[in-house]
Order: sequence, then structure tokens, then C-alpha cells
Amino acid sequence: MSKGYGPLADRPDRPVVGLAVSHESADLHVTGAALYTQDLVGRTLGTLHAWPVQAPHAHARVAGLRPAAAYDVPGVVRVLTAQDVPGLNDAGEKHDEPLFPTEVMFYGHAVCWVLGETLEAARQGAARVEVDYEPLPALVSVHDAIEAGSYQGHQRTVSRGDAAAGLEKATYRFSGDLEIGGQEHFYLETQAALALVDENGQIFVQSSTQHPSETQDIVAHVLGLPAHEVTVQCLRMGGGFGGKEFQPHGLAAVAALGATLTGRPVSLRLTRNQDITMTGKRHPFYATWEVGFDADKRLCALRATLTANGGWSLDLSEPVLARALCHIDNAYWIPDIEVIGRVAKTNRQSNTAFRGFGGPQGMIVIEDILGRCAPMLGVE
Repeated sequence: MSKGYGPLADRPDRPVVGLAVSHESADLHVTGAALYTQDLVGRTLGTLHAWPVQAPHAHARVAGLRPAAAYDVPGVVRVLTAQDVPGLNDAGEKHDEPLFPTEVMFYGHAVCWVLGETLEAARQGAARVEVDYEPLPALVSVHDAIEAGSYQGHQRTVSRGDAAAGLEKATYRFSGDLEIGGQEHFYLETQAALALVDENGQIFVQSSTQHPSETQDIVAHVLGLPAHEVTVQCLRMGGGFGGKEFQPHGLAAVAALGATLTGRPVSLRLTRNQDITMTGKRHPFYATWEVGFDADKRLCALRATLTANGGWSLDLSEPVLARALCHIDNAYWIPDIEVIGRVAKTNRQSNTAFRGFGGPQGMIVIEDILGRCAPMLGVE
């Protein structure tokens, strides 16, 4: 022990906190022995591969779907459509995400899936599926949605004090807006699932999912089964960051449906291009604000509206928005504040969870406000 007096008198000669402990899978990772969802495909005999038929429109009605030509491709085993679903044709907890849609809601929306003996057979079969589309007007940006009054979910308000009165008595008042873009998760392992029917007739799904119990729930209601007849396992994920909290469910359900109908294991793994076009991102936000400062140039009032671009369905947009509303004041005390939050419905992928879960979008608003107002107040 060190000697002397004062607060460091009893400090050890070589102070450490805790011990260096390796990650439990470190040896497997560095040797390449760690198994991910798609690594199991080579160990599963008779596996079929799934490929989506993606729509080339941001918004359109599916007027006709003719899969017959796909079967002319050697190796194509089955084309999955809405008519094959024994349960609920929906992959959303809010029941607002048709698994096989009759209305295309974003560019790249999958209208059906082709199963093939090989991935290439499935891809070529998907290219043969004939789909008739009736294009419809599309709302792409948050501004399009605001102009059209296109919203979904519940509007939220967070308030304290009296924002209107606080602004009225403020010595300095400023207003402005801020547009915040989205962000792609870009996990190294794209969305993937492997489904099979085991020897007991149980549905077993290997899924790269952050929420196995919710994946189980969606798979079960698509197949019209009780949840206890579906088992979902995630060996490990090659990244998720929120992008695999809600988005894997429908993909796992497609694989499970294919396995149920064919009696064979079905692998579904999105290519990078498919993953980027089909899955949601961090929510873009648009904020308008009016802020007040007192005679001492301290924050005294804020009134703002945050509009999140939710995309075509709700997904996790409501809790993401709630987090943004609760973080808008960040580390600052604002006596009189009122913040309104709403989720825009647009013809984009359904935006979803992302690290921070709305917190960064909320906090950046007040930081932008202070950054803009400080020079006008003569504060450095």
C-alpha cells in the first residue's frame, strides 16, 4: 500500500478496477468457428432458397399477379403468394403490414416470394413472375406528408408550465426549423432466417433477430398456430443496432410459410441491395420551433413540433417519437415548454429502431437551437 496522508493514502500501488475478461465468443470469432444463421444452411439437407419479387414503384396497386412462368425455370419449387397464408397475412404487431400486399407502399416492396433449389433458380424464377401495377401518387418526404396531412398512430404532447405565456414574456424570441436525415444500420450480416418443420411437426426458425419472442409471435399468427408451436432461436447476430428488433419478423414468417408448405427447410437471406431497399432506417425528423430567452439570456420557453418520417407502417415509430419528445430539453432546464410529436405516413420503407431510439433526434433539436441563437444573443 502507498504511504502518506490525504485521500490517496490508502490507494494501492497498482490500482485496477475489475479484471480483463475476453468476450465469451472471442475464440470462435477470431478462428472463424462462430456460427451465424446462414452458416447452418450448409448443414441442413434439402434447403430451398427464397427470392423476392420487388415492385418498381413507390406506390401502386397490384392489379394482377401471374406466377406460372416462374415454374418454367428449372429448380423453381414454389411461388408463395397471399393465397398460401393459412393464418393472418400480416407481419406487423399493429396489423398494418400485409406480408403479401395488394397495394405496393414503397419502392422495392416484395409482392411475392419464389422458392428454388438454388438461390439462382429462385432469382431467375422471380424475374419470370408477371405483375400488373397501377401506379398511384406517392408521398416520399416528410414535407409531402405534412402537406397532405398524412399521419399515423397517435399524436403526442409533452409539456410543462405554459409555453405560450413563457414566450410572451420572453425578452428574446427566435424561431426556425431543422431537418434531420435518416441513417442506414449497415450491419455486416444482412437479414436472414432459416426455417424448418421438425420431427414433431413444430416450426423451428433460426433468425438473425434482436427480438426472438416477437419473431415467434409474428410467425405463429401468419401460420395460424399458437405461439408454443413455433420455436425461434438466434445463434448470434453479425450486427443489429435496432435494425433487427422488428424488421426480421416478416422475413422469418416467409421462410416458415415456405417450410410448412413444401416440407423442406427454407433459407431466406437478403442481399445487401435488397436489405437496403426493403428494410427501415433511423427515422428522419423535421422540427419547427419557437424559443424564448429571459433578460439574462437563459432559456425560459420552448414550443416545438417534431414530425418523424415513419414510412409506410407504424413499426416502432410511436416509442421512437416518445423518446425524442422526452429528450428534446437534453441537459437544460426549460420552465415553460410544449412539444408536439407526430408520425408521418409516407411511401418509404417502414423506419425502425436505431441506437439511441429517438433520443439523438430530440437532443439535436435543442443543441441546434442554442447553436443558432447564441450568436444572435451575443453569447459565445
